[in-house]
Amino acid sequence: MNRIIKKVSRRSFVRLGGTLFAGSLLPSNVSIASAGPRTAQVIVIGAGSFGCNTAWHLRQKGLDVLVLESAVGPATFTTKSAAGFVSSWSTVHVREWGKNEWFLQRYGIDFYTSLARDAGRDIGFFPCGITYIYLTPSGWQNVQARAATARGFGTKLEVLTAARARTVLPQIEFGSTTGILFDPDSVRVRAGDAIASLAQLVERKGVRFQYNTRVNSLLHDEKGLAGVETDNGQLWASTVIVTAGAACRPLVEKTCGPCPAKPEPATRYITKPIPGITSSMPMIIFSDFHGAYIREERGGLLIGGAEQAEGIRESIRKIENVMPALKRADIFEITGGLPTYTRDILFILDEVPNCKGIYVIAGCQEGGITHGPGLGKMMAELVVDGRTEWNREPYRLSRFNAE
Repeated sequence: MNRIIKKVSRRSFVRLGGTLFAGSLLPSNVSIASAGPRTAQVIVIGAGSFGCNTAWHLRQKGLDVLVLESAVGPATFTTKSAAGFVSSWSTVHVREWGKNEWFLQRYGIDFYTSLARDAGRDIGFFPCGITYIYLTPSGWQNVQARAATARGFGTKLEVLTAARARTVLPQIEFGSTTGILFDPDSVRVRAGDAIASLAQLVERKGVRFQYNTRVNSLLHDEKGLAGVETDNGQLWASTVIVTAGAACRPLVEKTCGPCPAKPEPATRYITKPIPGITSSMPMIIFSDFHGAYIREERGGLLIGGAEQAEGIRESIRKIENVMPALKRADIFEITGGLPTYTRDILFILDEVPNCKGIYVIAGCQEGGITHGPGLGKMMAELVVDGRTEWNREPYRLSRFNAE
């Protein structure tokens, strides 16, 4: 039996994050032989945070899942380099995120707390909380209304006094700040290890992983069966979910329509161990200073920010008076990735229009670790139940139609 395949995407060579994605084009209205029985009920493309969390929740609903990954293992690209902050970001750190995202964030905190217990290995988990440090009067004033909104959601935000700061965050010179907010419920993980551990647990539950498998294009037929074209041939399923990070856009756009999740490079520095830096040190964000963020990593510091490469290194030198340990920071590792962003700083989670059976999660907004569990839960609900517990309307692809 032959199937009529609609025109699929083409991208000859797209270099993203040091990985080469090759595209191909099947002429429209060409009959090709069916691959036979479905390979799985669901094919998930990508074994990063979004992919592994989606596979977990699909398996929890009893589906037969196959995860395809172009690398040699899970959490190899951007996920491996993620900062691993898992926090209630809504309105405080990202003003575009509201109550809907807050539910995702709380779910993520609970999910990684359970994963740390079940993983059977060190995933860098610590319930250390997070501090938002403000250096300017305008920054401190501007956050007050957003902090009140966050408290209304249920975020425990404490304004640190000098005495309390000496207990919670002795690494900071309180007198050099204008104000500090502290959320005790946030946690941290070592992102690559956490998602690799999740992949192992998912595999034990019966999800199949196929590594070293590059997906070149998406396929769909007139009856709604979805598939992928790989270097090793075609694979078919009732549902295909694209969670391939920076590769989502080239895979989706010329097959079905817009998927404007733009990749941007992110660089992080890890230092050698520094005296006075302990695992209990809260995560730190300098909210009104280039978005610089810092957390403990193996006795040293993981450092990043809105600026990249030499920009953030120069910025960090300017706050050594606030955090004196930075004067002793000796960088020994630099990591990087390609998080993806949408114009409105909201996620993409939808069935792709005109491509029945093909779904996508994209636009991590550099928050893919925090929100991955919740978005994976929503995608599993959408695929199986046709509806989601949390509102998915803001994440529809149709919002980009006017662009």
